[in-house]
Amino acid sequence: MQKSKKLDLDNDPITRLIVRMTAPVMLAGLLTTSYGFVDMIFASRLGGVQVASVAFVSPLFFMLNAIVRGIARGGVSVIAKLIGQQDHKRAAAYATQLRILVIVIALFFSITGVIVAAPLLRLLQTSGSLFEQSLIYTRIMCFALPANAIIALYMTLFMSQGKMQIATQISLLGVISNIIMNSISIYVLHLGIDGLAYATLVTTFIQCVFIVGLYHRGNHDFEIGWRTSAAFSGIAIAIHLLKVGLPLSFSGASTQFGFLLINILIAPMGYQVVAAFAIGNRINSLMFMPTSRMGQGVVPLIAHNWGAGAMDRVRETVKFGLQFALFCGILGGIFIYVVRQPLADFLTNDDTIILSHALNYIGLVGWTVIPWAVFQMLQSLFEGFQKTGFAFWINVFRLWGVRIPGVLLVSHFLPSLAEYGVWYTMFISNILTLIVALIFFAILIPPLLNNSPTLKPARP
Repeated sequence: MQKSKKLDLDNDPITRLIVRMTAPVMLAGLLTTSYGFVDMIFASRLGGVQVASVAFVSPLFFMLNAIVRGIARGGVSVIAKLIGQQDHKRAAAYATQLRILVIVIALFFSITGVIVAAPLLRLLQTSGSLFEQSLIYTRIMCFALPANAIIALYMTLFMSQGKMQIATQISLLGVISNIIMNSISIYVLHLGIDGLAYATLVTTFIQCVFIVGLYHRGNHDFEIGWRTSAAFSGIAIAIHLLKVGLPLSFSGASTQFGFLLINILIAPMGYQVVAAFAIGNRINSLMFMPTSRMGQGVVPLIAHNWGAGAMDRVRETVKFGLQFALFCGILGGIFIYVVRQPLADFLTNDDTIILSHALNYIGLVGWTVIPWAVFQMLQSLFEGFQKTGFAFWINVFRLWGVRIPGVLLVSHFLPSLAEYGVWYTMFISNILTLIVALIFFAILIPPLLNNSPTLKPARP
């Protein structure tokens, strides 16, 4: 990517920057959702058990992936702030140490995941066809973790410099490749659920090679190597990166762990409810995913101008960012309402029971994309100021304070609600999460907006 394509975070108008920085990552989020749709479409052609298997274990894979991606994602605000401070050598040291951290952790999870997949699925009380199909899918998917980690790493290196277009490019490549690979696996090679996993594995490696090659052909604000410069403490840098990134890792992992637990809790209701939950989430994610990614486009903008001491630009970013999030959330809710019926009809493959469950779930939870969009922007503001611990605790509240207790309570005390108890819990949790985030925002952010940071580089 050429330097001329880079946005000027110091001087371009904030409204223009927010639109231009969020549009690529939002489109990437939509394409990522389409990627998941491709898997769900092909799984639905194989049968309801295959849909349930993919839905059951996907959160486990996403949970491991979220830990690695969270560490990489935390690096965006750290490196962007250093660039804003014009400390390019320190930014290079951080980028190098981040690469080492991400790859080592991903390799550990990949090897461990393959080894413990079977006992873990038994611990989750899967059995019969669900266990067999889930085990095949999980073991193959674990091999994709290192490549996914490298993609997340290089995405961080691009985004910390304001180069957002790569998010769209890599996601579009993934969708096209996944369609081709799934078609070959299912219709040419006549594979089953293993074909779905192999298609994802091959696609991930294609994306990995593409983003690495693209990055190293471009011009950047800092160098990246395999050894941290002797002028800096690699251990201190690693600790700083983990301090910022691990809350995001645990936040993302806890969200996926919550979906995994909910799958376990609703499994006794039958595979059709599990499948409907998965299909509903896929359809909702058409807007939930883009709004989740939207805030990532604001993180480097806040961090860069915060590092440069341009607090007027930071305040303008916060104000317009929240307005933009609300607008996108409203549009997202309308879109989900319009497309829910035809998409659910297609994905349920003539299973009227799954269709009924899915439509009920989408009709209730789909509208919460509005508070979700605002919450995601608030969370990104926390990230931009490297206050990622607050984002973590908000997500802990959503999972352990509302969702899991709510599902358990309705299961034990209101069993007549059946799956509706889960749907209501998901709805309430998204509303309460925004309320808590707004409280944190009111307490935490105004003092930061009224004080310029020291321009003295951080110690590591």
